[in-house]
Amino acid sequence: MDPKSNWKFWKKRKSFRPTTSALVTPTTAATDATVVAASAASATPAEPASIDDPSTPKPPEPHAPPISRPHVSKTEAWLSRATLFLTFTKSVAEGVGLTPLKAVCEGVVTLLEAVQTVQDNRSAWHELILSIKAHLDAFQQQLGQLGIGDILEEVESSLKDPIEEYLNDVTKLLANIFAESGITEEDIKTNKLAIPVLIRRIGTTKLEAGVINDYRLRLQTAQSKIMHSLLLYIAISVGDSKDDVILAKLRFIDPSESRPRECATGTRSDILMSCIKWSLDDNAPNILWIKGHPGGGKSAIASSLVNELGVKKRRLGSSFFFQRQNATTMTTSALWRTVAYDLARHPTIRKSLTTKMKEEIDLRTPDIKILFQQLIQDPLTKINNIPIEQSPIVVIDALDECGGLEGQRSKDRKDLIRTLDSWSKLPRNFKLIVTSREENDIARLFSRTHPHTIELSTGEKTDAKSKEDIQSFLRIEFQTIAERYPESLSADWPGSKIIEDLAVKAGGLFIWASTAIKLIEAGQPEKQLKQALGGKGTGDMNSLYLQVIKMSFPNPSVDDVEDLLSVVGTVIVAKEPLRLSAIAQLLSIDKSAVEHICTGLQSVMEFREELRFRHQSFVDFLLDPGSDASKFGISLGKAHETLAFGCLEIMKKELRLNICNIESSYTLNDEIPELESRLEKCISPQLLYASRFWTTHLEEASPSEEVLKYVRDFLKNRFLFWLEVISLHRLENRGGVILLILLKWLKRHGQEDLMEWAGDMPRFIAHFRTLMRQSVPHIYLSALPFVPEQSWIAKEYGPRYPNTLKIEEGGDRKWSATLNILSGHIEGVVSVGWSADGRRIVSGSNDKTVRIWDAETGQQYRPSLEGYDGRVQSVAFSPDGRRIVSGSYDKTVRIWDVETGQQHGPSLE
Repeated sequence: MDPKSNWKFWKKRKSFRPTTSALVTPTTAATDATVVAASAASATPAEPASIDDPSTPKPPEPHAPPISRPHVSKTEAWLSRATLFLTFTKSVAEGVGLTPLKAVCEGVVTLLEAVQTVQDNRSAWHELILSIKAHLDAFQQQLGQLGIGDILEEVESSLKDPIEEYLNDVTKLLANIFAESGITEEDIKTNKLAIPVLIRRIGTTKLEAGVINDYRLRLQTAQSKIMHSLLLYIAISVGDSKDDVILAKLRFIDPSESRPRECATGTRSDILMSCIKWSLDDNAPNILWIKGHPGGGKSAIASSLVNELGVKKRRLGSSFFFQRQNATTMTTSALWRTVAYDLARHPTIRKSLTTKMKEEIDLRTPDIKILFQQLIQDPLTKINNIPIEQSPIVVIDALDECGGLEGQRSKDRKDLIRTLDSWSKLPRNFKLIVTSREENDIARLFSRTHPHTIELSTGEKTDAKSKEDIQSFLRIEFQTIAERYPESLSADWPGSKIIEDLAVKAGGLFIWASTAIKLIEAGQPEKQLKQALGGKGTGDMNSLYLQVIKMSFPNPSVDDVEDLLSVVGTVIVAKEPLRLSAIAQLLSIDKSAVEHICTGLQSVMEFREELRFRHQSFVDFLLDPGSDASKFGISLGKAHETLAFGCLEIMKKELRLNICNIESSYTLNDEIPELESRLEKCISPQLLYASRFWTTHLEEASPSEEVLKYVRDFLKNRFLFWLEVISLHRLENRGGVILLILLKWLKRHGQEDLMEWAGDMPRFIAHFRTLMRQSVPHIYLSALPFVPEQSWIAKEYGPRYPNTLKIEEGGDRKWSATLNILSGHIEGVVSVGWSADGRRIVSGSNDKTVRIWDAETGQQYRPSLEGYDGRVQSVAFSPDGRRIVSGSYDKTVRIWDVETGQQHGPSLE
């Protein structure tokens, strides 16, 4: 593509236009809820006045303007709007089943319609109308702000009870009015009296002014019971919309969008009851560990418990379901942010979190222990006296899948273990349910914390109840299959004996039963059933998985096996789940071939949108070199190499100049019209994945000549195009890390010539990171011209863009020796040290703090280490990088744990 004709800015040679920071102040609500409600509660005037009097406060207009009618007084118009509102509220109440609200709406609608026809006792009736009007104005205001669903389902008893009490009082008041008019409850229930008749009966009733005034006072008294609670709830929970903006930063969008399947009806009832009993016992340990072998049904139990315990509905709490294939997004940080967001439904926790997030919480901190303390531990301690039946309960499923393929070696997994240890020290009424396999690090944790433990029996230890539950599950599933073949399969197919035999073969593993059902559904039922029954042993998942592969691909060619291994390997090693079309593009395999493979594996794979395996045990089977699947075994190194090659190929094919067709260099990234839709249209899912993770896969690959050819092409031709993707997706901080991984890979494999080229690139990002964040065009216009003239980037890329700025004199000849600037200390730095692996830097300062830095990104690794009374004069890492020693002018030496940031032992004096 000719760069001269691509953007309007090429001939203008305009320098980069700096941005101005705009201070955005959240707008406040047009009307303060507290003021409106308070004034409405005291809206009765001292002197009776006409409702049509312009000095009388008018109710706020409803969201939809009333229909214009000729010759309608203001009183009648208002009464019509109030009637419409109450009718709407009644229909909502019917939908959610709150009988008192429905009843009061029916009564007030009838009363209002009656009032419109009344001619006598006008002054007394007027006061009553004003009182009802004030109530409806305020109540409508509050319902609009809280949301009817919030009142009926989400609020606590402190608000819900006064609402129900209030509505009952108003219902009684209306009943008295009906009684004075000679209308019985039976008349209303049986609809003996039509609305017009009710109106005439009430309208002709002669009520004394004193009686009506008494009704008005009783209405005001009843109203005050709810107004106080409404105002308090609004002030604490929903009155400040800025709180919602702050808390939204915590929210994590679960990529799977749904929980795992729950236990089949009638199964696992004994385990579920045991868990519910534990959750209501404030003397029991505050952690419940449900452990078992892969496929034992742990996730189904966890999903059922969310429903049975009413998590986030009847009871304050949260849930999080780890998935190994989503390890890059489903992190320990994401877990505790999700829990904090859900717990913020409690007003006290909400206030605590919003206050701290404004002042001290850094959600990007790598110190997860500090994050746990600030988001979870500190807020929970503020509601310590909450009753056990209302106390928070959190469900964490598949703890062993945290950290992805790295498992217990990953930092995320280690962070999670530490925070669970911290949870065990919380009061016992704060409940946590964890499901996992019994892996070493998890077993060590729970040997220290002594949780309440439930072990799911499998294999020879399978108990009778588990067998019965599996039989129940199979019976339900076989009934569904039989319904699809009404002419050939009986309703009780395949019979109790075969179902019992399958339950025995399952050996307590629900995943075996589930996979067998999927296998039978995928083909001719009778034939597939024989295959499922023919496996060897009890609960033998490997045998069943091998049957799945052999039945789906009976006589595969060499090319078929290669495609199968490529697709399956990509699903396993991908850093986040990919769509079928993206995998086809990355692997250069026909889309129909990928779909054929996925269809064959549908008993073990989900591919509605993104591809993922139903259970981790299938991945374990494919990765086990000792399994029977040697022909279909997956090599992680080979899978990474295949995907690295695919990423490089996609970037060569799809990266281009001005990839999002930005019309002018005057337009900053944040000002690009319809940016999100442009990104979706111009940057394909496979290109975005490749741009983010190509070096992650390359790191695990060997340097074949084909791979090196693509790396060379990227360095020489695609670098600036790649920066466009990085800039538009706000990945500039990640960009330098991606290139540092490349440099390490090149050095490890002796590619000295390419290292010189690649070495310039992290420096380019470090120097122009701010500019990249603001404007894609100015990567070419304002960054490239200022690259040092002796740098490889200037020599290789500069001549390609001749119509940009030229530095005639005074420009830099070489890159500055400064690789990064670490900022944070508020006084002078007097000592620094490097870790042995070069990944961390430690600094000591006159500000009496020690700080640890990430050497690659220049970001502070964790919060400052504090405690000294004098300046920190010296710092150093231990040889293994796990400890830091520091000395201060306060005459003490301290040892710190790098991972936790905590002082290791007492100070040395």
